[in-house]
Order: sequence, then structure tokens, then C-alpha cells
Amino acid sequence: MSVRDKNSKSGTAGIMNRRHFLVALAGASLTSPAFGWTIDGLPENDGELTQAPRLIVGGGADSLPGEAAPLLSGPLAHGLTLSTPIATHFDLGRDGVTAANLFDTAAPDTEGATAILAPGAAIVASLAGDSRVHFDYSRWVSLMVAQRPVVTLARAELRHSIRARLAGMLHDHPVRIAVSQPTGVELASLLGLSLLGLHPVPVSGFATREDALSALQSGAVDAIQLTPGPNDDLTKDIASAPGGAAPLFHFGLPVDNVPRFEDAFLSAHGRTPAGPLYNAWTALADAAGVALALALPMLTPPLLVARWRHAAMVAITDHNLKRWCAEQHLSVSTGADSAPILSDLTPDLTALLALRRWINNNTPRWRAGQETRPT
Repeated sequence: MSVRDKNSKSGTAGIMNRRHFLVALAGASLTSPAFGWTIDGLPENDGELTQAPRLIVGGGADSLPGEAAPLLSGPLAHGLTLSTPIATHFDLGRDGVTAANLFDTAAPDTEGATAILAPGAAIVASLAGDSRVHFDYSRWVSLMVAQRPVVTLARAELRHSIRARLAGMLHDHPVRIAVSQPTGVELASLLGLSLLGLHPVPVSGFATREDALSALQSGAVDAIQLTPGPNDDLTKDIASAPGGAAPLFHFGLPVDNVPRFEDAFLSAHGRTPAGPLYNAWTALADAAGVALALALPMLTPPLLVARWRHAAMVAITDHNLKRWCAEQHLSVSTGADSAPILSDLTPDLTALLALRRWINNNTPRWRAGQETRPT
């Protein structure tokens, strides 16, 4: 993951500093078994589970979290020194929002016995202000984060003509981009195209990779967001993309011979991107690049956090899980190493408000099939 400068405005520094302090307190600093003191509201615990552990899974059995859950439940139980695999509760919502809502409601009462396995799409929905969201992922304590590469792919002539379009040398036609919904996981590509100075129009209803590629092939759209599937070779997929498509930029894990968004912006504008909407884009892009996040609730006792994090580190050494992660092109961070990745998904308040304003201003236009306005 690239490290980006997230400039907090003075008016919001107090709010966000407090949030990051709490995340750090319940997260990174709780890995030491010697951490024996408590604070108000944080229950004392000797590291023992008082209830049977449970894993809430953000997706059905055919989703990425759903495929990972049975591979993870046994090795996690082994790491927790349990005799049977951890029980799993599957949620049928593909973006993980209802599972995350359930987790935030039920998990605090289980004293560290309930964890969530959620896709980054749930975090994208939270950032977008989706009305279904009733959870606060900034209060999650990270155990494991799996990241993946994401590429925004567009017709080759669009990539080659960006500077001419911005200079007014070519008529700037709207750019139709395939999305599951305007505020779905493809929101990072939609906002990225807008920040580049193009005029994207989200075309809804393309929830799968195959549907998006087919729409690009048929000319129904001009751009798509692409993530590799099992055993896919992303480089070959890009080379053989339909309609002479070429990558505009990537985010998430690095992709060979594909520019970062920052490089694409520099090439188009002659300067590096900055400002609240760009800061919001970095959080969106990082969230879209999160395939899976395994987490506990905020007030989990410190020794239980340490025990779960040890279990996560043990689990990722399991042969079957390692092979599956390799097939899915996932890079996995565990324990305290995963905490900064999750905390980076929370932008400062100014950036978050700028994103919500941009979405609210453009939603009526998207419903009417009109191009996105930059602000």
C-alpha cells in the first residue's frame, strides 16, 4: 500500500486525534501480554473466552469472505487452542453491510468472542454515507487484512486523449463506467475519473467482473473497474481486454506497467493531486483494495486481543489458506501489522464531508443518466 499524506484541517484535528487515539489504544498497543491495566468501560479479562467464539461473515458462501471463512475457522481455532472450528454466521448481503451492522450490535455483548470477516465494499458503503450503514468501522480492532490489486480500465483512445480533452482540443464526451451501483465498490474509479477532469456517467447493474467485461466488449460502457479472480493473470487480462482497452490507473496492490492514480493525475495536469476530495479518494481506493478484513469490537479486553492476533498469525501459516490467498492474488497482513491498514481507511472529517457533498450533488444527475460534476 502506498503511503499518502493525509492533511487534517485544524477544525477537525481534535475529533480525529481522539478517534485515532482510541483506535491505537484498543489496537496496536494491546498486543503485549504485559498490558495489565484497564480504563473505564474496558472490562478486565485474563485472556480466556467466556463464550464460544463466532465469526460473522459479510457475504454468502459464494462470496470472497464466504469462501475464506471455512478455510479460516479451523486454523483460527487452532491458534486459539480450541478443539473445534469457530462457528460461522453467513450474511447474504454481498457488500457486507448487514453483517457489519449485526457485528456492531451483537459483538460488544460477547466479551471478545465474536469477530467479523468483512469485504472492503462494506467500508466503501460507510464512506459513501449509505443509509443502510449503522456501524462504525473506525472502532474495529484489526486482526487481519487481505489486500488486492484494482485497475481502472478504459478504451485506449480515452487514455491517449485525456490531455487533449482537458485542453479543449477534443470534444469531451461523457465517459460511461460500469458500476454495481453509483456508491458501490466502483466509487473509487468513478471519483478517480472525475478528479482526472473527465465527466464519468455511472451505468448501474454490472455487479460481476464478467458482466463488466462484456459491457466493455459490446460498447455499452467506456470504462470498468477490474480485480483479478482466482488464478487470473491481471497482466494478461489487461493485454487481452476487449475493445482495445488500456489501464488508466491502479490502486490497492501494485500492478506491473500500470500507473498509480497519482502518476496518471500528474501526467494529465502537470501537478500532484491534493485537496479534500483527493484525500477522500485515497480512503475509498484503499477500501476498494481491501478484499477481507478480520476484526474484533473496540472494547475487547487487551489480553483477548493479543490472543486473537496470535491466532490470526498462526492461521495465515495454514497451507490451504496460504494457497487460497495466492490463487486470489491477496497480500495478507496480520496482528498489529494490519492495524495501520484499517486505520488508514478513515479520512479526516473535511475529506469525508467533501465526499458526501460530492455524492449528494451528483446523485440526482446519476439517476437522470447525466455526467458527473466535479464538485
